[in-house]
Amino acid sequence: MQDKELQDKYRQQIPDLLAQLENAAKDWMSEPERENFDLFFTKVLDISGSAEMFGQMSIGAVAKTLQAEMSSFFRSHKIPDKIESKRILGINKQLVSMMQQPADDQNTEIREVLFKPKILDNELLHILLLEDDPKLAQDIKHKLSSTSFEITVIPGIAQIHPSFQTNTCCIIANLDNLNNKQIQLLGEVEEVRSSLPLIFISQDNSIDARLKAVKAGGQAFIVKPIDYTQLLQAIDSLTERDLAHKFRVLIVDDQKSLSDYYASILRSADFEVLTVNDPQHDLMPALTDFVPDLILLDLYMPYCNGQDLAGIIRQMGNLLSVPLVFLSAESSSDLQLRAMSTGADAFLTKPVSSDDLLLTVQSRIKRGRAVYDLVTKDPLSGLLNRRESIRRLDEEISRSRREGIPLSVAMLDLDKFKNINDTLGHAIGDWVIKFFSRSMQKVFRESDIIGRYGGEEFLVIFPNTAPETAQLACKRLKKYIKECEADLPLPFTYSGGLALWGNNEDSHSILERADIALYKAKEKGRNKVITATDNK
Repeated sequence: MQDKELQDKYRQQIPDLLAQLENAAKDWMSEPERENFDLFFTKVLDISGSAEMFGQMSIGAVAKTLQAEMSSFFRSHKIPDKIESKRILGINKQLVSMMQQPADDQNTEIREVLFKPKILDNELLHILLLEDDPKLAQDIKHKLSSTSFEITVIPGIAQIHPSFQTNTCCIIANLDNLNNKQIQLLGEVEEVRSSLPLIFISQDNSIDARLKAVKAGGQAFIVKPIDYTQLLQAIDSLTERDLAHKFRVLIVDDQKSLSDYYASILRSADFEVLTVNDPQHDLMPALTDFVPDLILLDLYMPYCNGQDLAGIIRQMGNLLSVPLVFLSAESSSDLQLRAMSTGADAFLTKPVSSDDLLLTVQSRIKRGRAVYDLVTKDPLSGLLNRRESIRRLDEEISRSRREGIPLSVAMLDLDKFKNINDTLGHAIGDWVIKFFSRSMQKVFRESDIIGRYGGEEFLVIFPNTAPETAQLACKRLKKYIKECEADLPLPFTYSGGLALWGNNEDSHSILERADIALYKAKEKGRNKVITATDNK
């Protein structure tokens, strides 16, 4: 009881502390002298040293961030320059905003910095958020808007259809606010039944709650309090990748008439399909160049049976998780099980109806893509992880060698990133990495391959591209980040090293040359991209 009374008394003092803080900040802004800075700093210390003790966790966290930003100047008696002053005042503005909130709203997570989405030529993906709690809806909207989504909040199911847009990519619904009838109606929405991704959030992590979500067509389930990195991963895996790349199916069947028939069914549903009727000569190039999401294999063929081909496919690292589905007139369950022991995921008995084919292929691909993303993507940035980036580089080197086309590789590194983490905290650092990652995805071409190499370092592969063109792309990225400066917690830049692949060069060699060029860019003052041929 005593603790609660102390907390209540502290809440009553917040307006007075806020007035003192604002007055001290104004005095320093009008007369940026040492004495005024020191007084401003002591007011910040008063708040950072007491707020968390009395249950005001959010205010305390922001005050500590501001304290860390100001403390080096206080100890060294240096005067902050214009950029440093702007950063201090920006954090103070956030602190003032937190202290102005009603008392009941204080015990929330520290609000993350919002990056207003800017678009180039492509429109933002649109998300429908079914949420009748204004506070939670606003929080979700802010967090997702900062990662380049357009959000429409609707209070009820009746508003779903009127709110649909051509670029609507998913629905997020709060399961806790829906009764059984509403959940049923949501699952009956035509777009949901047509596989528009439906993501549920809920306080209830029980099997019953998850069962309700699944029966309504939910493809992801996020438990409160919401982990926004997890939510973003779910959205990315269910929407962006599917929208950017059609489902790709490779059909291997020696009967051309049958493969053409299956291909026509899949193409009518907007799948991208490649058929192979002579696996002895055409299968390996198809596996290398087409890179399918799923492979349909005839079990019995003249050259070799489908089970042997499945074994060959499973030897290839990049196809280890790609679903394999056997097609055959074989009705023996024993032979079917024996065939699937090679690593197949399903067995369809000929003749296959169009509905069975589409349902099997689509469900397996979605699951396969989700598994692929878990294995190959960096969870924070959403980009390819280091291992997959190098594998893709090896793949592109093989393609360049085979086709005689140029290949440029860039190593990009955020300048003075440690300062961001040290002064504004790791939460802000994480959002800068997310923002930089999204910026690259917007500016670079869809054919360019982007990965997080480690920490604040990124690898960009530019297929069929000369260094001069890659340099222009990096300049466009710099321009885009500069235009977003007003929305960032502090300005930041990046440096880069570019290298052109040379004949008989492997991935290790070209990465080493790009890395040397990157260090040259750092040595020459940062905020520039140097091509390896220029770094002698």
